[in-house]
Amino acid sequence: MLVNRLLMRGMRQALRGGVNADSAGARRGFPRADAPAFLLRGRATFLMQAGEVLDDAGPISQPVHNIRNLGAIGDGIADDSAAIQAVLDGGRKEVFIPAGVYRIAQTLKVDSFTKIVADPGARLFHCGETPHGAEDFLLTNRDHVFGNADIQISGGTWDGNKTGRTNFKHPDLFNLKAFTGTVLNFRNIRDLKLSDLIVANSVVYFVRMCMLDGFEIRNIGFQSEVIENNQDGLHFNGWVRNGVVENIRALTKGQPNDDLIALNADDSMARLENTGMTCGPIENIVFRNLYAEDCHTAVRLLSYVSPIRNLRFENVVAGCRCFAINMDGARYCRTPLFRDEDFPQGVGRIENIEVHGLKVWWSTPGERKALIDGESRVRNFVIRGFERDAALDQAPEVPTLWLEKMPGLAVKALAGDRVVRDMVTGGEPVAVREAFSELQLG
Repeated sequence: MLVNRLLMRGMRQALRGGVNADSAGARRGFPRADAPAFLLRGRATFLMQAGEVLDDAGPISQPVHNIRNLGAIGDGIADDSAAIQAVLDGGRKEVFIPAGVYRIAQTLKVDSFTKIVADPGARLFHCGETPHGAEDFLLTNRDHVFGNADIQISGGTWDGNKTGRTNFKHPDLFNLKAFTGTVLNFRNIRDLKLSDLIVANSVVYFVRMCMLDGFEIRNIGFQSEVIENNQDGLHFNGWVRNGVVENIRALTKGQPNDDLIALNADDSMARLENTGMTCGPIENIVFRNLYAEDCHTAVRLLSYVSPIRNLRFENVVAGCRCFAINMDGARYCRTPLFRDEDFPQGVGRIENIEVHGLKVWWSTPGERKALIDGESRVRNFVIRGFERDAALDQAPEVPTLWLEKMPGLAVKALAGDRVVRDMVTGGEPVAVREAFSELQLG
């Protein structure tokens, strides 16, 4: 398959230290000059701070560090952040978090070559009495500028404690000093592994990421006692590549109250929830087994000028209130990225996308646009094995597919023995009301 070949080619390029970018130098195998720091370095070394270099030999072999033996209380009352941070400091170790409830008043920062294993009965929650700013999270990696390598986190519940007194989204959307509302934050990491986590009660994003090269995210569940705006499950911004994401599940009906998977190569960095993120390519990723009973949107692909390419989705099952797949270019957000009149040929660079197995339905009644909204330029976008679940669908009158603002786009849909062919023009949109089994765009 084309996407598989492109994924493998992208991963080989990453291992050679090159990237697939859009400058002449990049096409010869050299990273762009504006690429993140970790892409400007080879695989042999990983720069941490000025004058300090870590090799790729991996962590020094040490015994497992049990935080309860090193000062953490785990009674839900004592502030355990200092004790846990003291264990984490320095990296190159494995840290075990036993069952218990751990109150975290200060952001936990993880160094390179660190493995955190939490007991399933461990819950770490973000203190709701401590004021929070833009750089405060329940947990993040240590070095957002020069980057980190080889961070693994598995097990436990990581709780944003939305009901805490100080855990709220600031009313001024453009206050870039305000709390982002993110539970787990990862920026500028080579080789990140997250597994077997429950992420709970986010103010805004459950997990927020950018500038990742080589990552595995498996067996993640989202739950929340409070339904709040902008609660993305896995939120990816720019310069994310070469990863596998599988077994992602919303555990609470109504969650996530935004995108289960947000792939925002472009986004408004003037919004407080995006402070510290960046725009850039998202590429070479496989997604498998995504589930939500009643989410806002299953998958968002947001591209204005930055590419989203070489993605494969397998087995996506979701009840949706707004979209199953959203490619509207953020036109209807409070912070639009462009004006349509400036781009008569459309915007977006969404390329080489394959979806195999997509079962969706409207989880609430009412009028809206369509399950699949295409308003961004796409090339080689294919859905196979599509099913609109009639037994669960609460709005069967709403179209399955809506395409506009992509003049010249060829459309082919298979519905039983019938083949629907059309072309998007600059005038009326193309709407497909019935379900189809296969869709090809571009």
